[in-house]
Amino acid sequence: LVLTSTEKAKQYTDLPVKITGTGQASASMNLCDRTDLTSFSASVDASRQAYKMARLEAKDMDFAVVHDCFTIAEIIASEDIGFFKPGEGAKAVRDGVTALDGDKPINPMGGLKGVGHPVGATGVKQAVVLYRELIGDAGPNQVSDHDTAVMHNFGGTGATCVVNVMRRADV
Repeated sequence: LVLTSTEKAKQYTDLPVKITGTGQASASMNLCDRTDLTSFSASVDASRQAYKMARLEAKDMDFAVVHDCFTIAEIIASEDIGFFKPGEGAKAVRDGVTALDGDKPINPMGGLKGVGHPVGATGVKQAVVLYRELIGDAGPNQVSDHDTAVMHNFGGTGATCVVNVMRRADV
């Protein structure tokens, strides 16, 4: 994973990917201080920031890679990043909307468990997965529409979150 300018990246690859938006937010670490246990406000805030910077919306994303440390975390994240309205994430999973061949694929690599959940390096692994998807090099896990995607990573019981919007440089 190399972060550099688009011009410099083109010296090393014909398929650069841009981070077009990024957001970071924090919330209380204490679960008792939260008004809602079905959403992480840091995820909502960070995704809004990232979409605003990228001048895009959740509907513009082809797929997502989210921090799914527990099964429910993917469902909550899918709602927090705006893929689905609150309360509709579980139905989307059941209906196959988030599957590899669904309308809004999430975690095409099998989620954190699918890549060994490299604690401490999770965000880097997610970025590598996103890059490979965006350039069409994800093998059997390749999503069909892969121009623009969102990456969501959080820690500390959802108390801090970073969201990045990434696009192929040729889009």
